[in-house]
Formats: sequence, structure tokens, C-alpha cells
Amino acid sequence: MDFDSMTFPLTVDISGVQYWIGDEGPYKLGMAATEFLTGDRDEELREELEELLRTFGFLLSPFADGRAVAGKRFDLSGHTVGCVVSYGYRPIPGGAYFVERYTFTSLRDFLFVELGKGILYGNAPRQCRLCGRWYFHEKGDRTIYCERVAPGVTERTCREVGARAVFEKKIQDEGAWKIYKRAYKKYYARLMKGTMTQEEFKTWADDAAAERDKALRQLQRENISEVLTEEIFRELTERLNRE
Repeated sequence: MDFDSMTFPLTVDISGVQYWIGDEGPYKLGMAATEFLTGDRDEELREELEELLRTFGFLLSPFADGRAVAGKRFDLSGHTVGCVVSYGYRPIPGGAYFVERYTFTSLRDFLFVELGKGILYGNAPRQCRLCGRWYFHEKGDRTIYCERVAPGVTERTCREVGARAVFEKKIQDEGAWKIYKRAYKKYYARLMKGTMTQEEFKTWADDAAAERDKALRQLQRENISEVLTEEIFRELTERLNRE
């Protein structure tokens, strides 16, 4: 979207999650704010949009959790916008869209409303967990990485690198859990056979859970090597199977 070519007052037709600017569109809510944040533009406006995201970002799927902010009050009274709103129809082949017709007097007002409505609908900028740059996401999209080339590599994207890292982390965690479950079944069988008392089993189970959680924390280190992973698995197996 070419912000430099926009002229104000600017008329924007919004219908659901899509909108039109004059004859251009449809765009998706949140796309303009995302593009603005990824560029090198007005730093003050950028900070204002980021504040809106920090304040109401908890509403965005899949991280929506109103409980995290229950009882808190947010004051964005200093971030009001000025615009005129009317209603109309936008012709399309075979029919028409009923639209909210906004007239904005500044780029700031347009972007603030566009991002606010994007948040309400679940569409908004998201920062890549790998490179930290902004990218657009839509409601229901659970990705946390962008599709730009990842830092330090020449071909794979952040999404590809991140997905691999998540997969490897899942395998590591599953390995620790498998060792724990295998040992648990072994000692539970002893309890059922009467070769281990209830008190002895409870003591073992408490210690085993602590050892399992310790191993999981060790596996959470970044760039953990395969050799170290195998060492953690070996030590966990020994600790959980002490006679």
C-alpha cells in the first residue's frame, strides 16, 4: 500500500474484515497497519500503533485470554481519532456490499481505526518469534513465524526454520516424557504386586516428577546439541530407575 500517494480526506468503505479505498481493494483489516510497521516511517505513529497492540493484543487469536487482564483498566483516551462515518452500498457483480463509509482527515486516523478494527476481528500485525519483524496474520492462523528468509541462512524462511525447531523440541520433550512414563509403569506394577509400599511409591513418584521437570527445563535451552540431549536422557533414565 502506497501511503505516500494517499490524499486526504480519504474515503474508506469497510464491510466485515475487508475494505476498499476508492477503486482499490478489497484489502483485509490489519494489512495497512502491518505494512506501515514494517516500513521506515513516522516513529511516533509507529509507537502509538504498537501501544494499541500491547494494550488489546490479548484479544487476538490464538492467544486470546481475557482472564489475563480481568479487572484491569486500559486508558487510551489520549489516542482518539477524528472521522465521519456514514453507510452505503458498494456494487459488486451480481449484488452489493452494505458498508460503513469512513472519511479520514489524516493517515494516523486511518491506521488507528484500521488496526483497531483488525484487532476486533482477530486480524493484526504479529512479530515473528525468530527475526522479530512484523508480518500480517489472520484470525485462526496459529503461525508465530514470518515467511521472510531467516537470519543467518540463505534459503529457508523463518517459518521453515521455526517449524523445524518446534519439531525438534517436541521430539526432545516426548523423549523425556517416554522415559518417565516407562519408569512410572514399572514402579506402579511393583506397587500392584505388593513388592513396594504405598509410601515408597509416593516418595518415588514425587522424586521422579521432579527429575522429569528438571530434564524438561534443561531441554528448553536454545541450540541444545544432540549429544547433550542424549546425556540428559541417559541421566534421567538412571535417576528414575534406581532400585
